[in-house]
Amino acid sequence: MTKVLNVLLYSEYVADLVETRSGAHRLQYLRDSSPAPVSLSMPPAVQSHGHKTVKPFLEGLLPDRVDVREAMGAKYGVSGANPFALLTHIGEDCAGAVQFVHPSRRDEVLSGSGQFRELSDRDLSQRLREFKPGVATSWVAAQEHWSLGGAQSKFAVREENGRFYSVTGAEPTTHIIKPGIADLRDQALNEHISMTALRRAGLSVAETDFREFEDQSALIVKRYDRGTTPEGRLVRIHQEDMCQALSVFPKDKYESSGGPRAADIVRLLRETSGDRGDRNIKHFTDGLIANYLLGAPDAHAKNYGVMLSGDQVRLAPLYDVASGYPYDSSTQTGLRFAAMRIGKESQFGKIEPRHWERFAAETGLDAKALCARVYELATILPDAVSDAIRAEAPAADELGRRLLDKLAWMCEVAQNQYRDFDGISAASPAVGT
Repeated sequence: MTKVLNVLLYSEYVADLVETRSGAHRLQYLRDSSPAPVSLSMPPAVQSHGHKTVKPFLEGLLPDRVDVREAMGAKYGVSGANPFALLTHIGEDCAGAVQFVHPSRRDEVLSGSGQFRELSDRDLSQRLREFKPGVATSWVAAQEHWSLGGAQSKFAVREENGRFYSVTGAEPTTHIIKPGIADLRDQALNEHISMTALRRAGLSVAETDFREFEDQSALIVKRYDRGTTPEGRLVRIHQEDMCQALSVFPKDKYESSGGPRAADIVRLLRETSGDRGDRNIKHFTDGLIANYLLGAPDAHAKNYGVMLSGDQVRLAPLYDVASGYPYDSSTQTGLRFAAMRIGKESQFGKIEPRHWERFAAETGLDAKALCARVYELATILPDAVSDAIRAEAPAADELGRRLLDKLAWMCEVAQNQYRDFDGISAASPAVGT
């Protein structure tokens, strides 16, 4: 039997998601215009999009881990391998503004109705304790109906006047709470420090906080895909990650697995961004450089995104950035490879001006400006990270000892490599700020 979910976007009913008897999925726009495309890979001008394009987008809305999805499926009595079936139960609060709702609930969801339940520190600490390493069911809690992609454990809440709430129905969440990766000591604090430092360095980065809830610590990320109207009403803002935009399955998110290359993302931004193209590409290459200097090995295509409104495409703030320096002492930098190659090179400490020249030739960018920006950020980042660590003292003191020396070494190497490239010097003007 054919099944249908209504697709809502910016509180408008714009399309149907269809599951055929064979299990294939199709997205059918109701008309050739929409407040935004559901995905850059599925423009409204093409009314119907088939399984090959739709499936990667749906997969990107859900947790990466198979066991987590199986646990979710078991909770709702559906197949965890079927994204349509899962979104039937958890599709009303996804990443971005898109919502997947059963036709019987469409009017109620469009009305924005829902319920709040205040969460105490004890409630939040208990929820964080449920995230046990290797226990898939820890992602699944009663009355949570949001959908978040990715590999890390996390849950979504609503913040109002400094208090946190769980929400049901059509009410949007505003913050994501992450306990960090259990096998990596202080990982959540590391992510907060890394992202705070990049913000201090002038990059566009999602806002974060680091909090203790009784005996449990967690990273709190303010959702950049939520906003408020002039009247103060909370609204969803549509976004998708680069795997979804390029119709690539989440399992292929790393370039080493055949996933998107940095050049592919530059091409997509140039083709879709209109007048914002140069700015979007500049912000993306800033992210490439910053992740490289920070030794952040997980900057794959799912950790870059775009925000979509009408025909406007804007690169999303950086998110999920965490240095790898504190976790491996086997090399000078503490780790080996970036997730994306620059000019066919990905080893930390080994990407030189000639690699950026090769990348620039492939993408039509300015090699001198790219190298100047590497030098500039290599000059800024050590102090920015030091300041971010001091702001979290004493909790971040030990993490800082594991991070700062390797970062300083990496940035010194970069300054030496790029100082004399085509006349770059410490007196060079800021590039692209």
